Parts: sequence; C-alpha cells; structure tokens
Amino acid sequence: MNTVKELKNRKVPIIPIDHSLDKLRDKVLFPEKLTKANDMLKTAKLPNRK
Repeated sequence: MNTVKELKNRKVPIIPIDHSLDKLRDKVLFPEKLTKANDMLKTAKLPNRK
C-alpha cells in the first residue's frame, strides 16, 4: 500500500487517462438537458448574504 507522501510525489496519475475521449470534448451529448439546465440557471437566485 502506498503512503500519502508517495502518492503526492507521483508524476504519473494513479488512474490512466483515456485519450480517445478527446473527440467528445466539444460535443453536446444531451442538448435537451443542457437547455433545461440553462433555463433553470437563468431563474435561480442566490440566497441573501448575512
């Protein structure tokens, strides 16, 4: 088992990164959900600061 210091000093990530997912970076996979979320954010209000 690795210690915390060893994990912090690693240069390579623990989980390998799958670079084949880069093709999906700029695509909107669920446009209906995106528009619904944007509509909800437009009407959302922040709570009052004390």
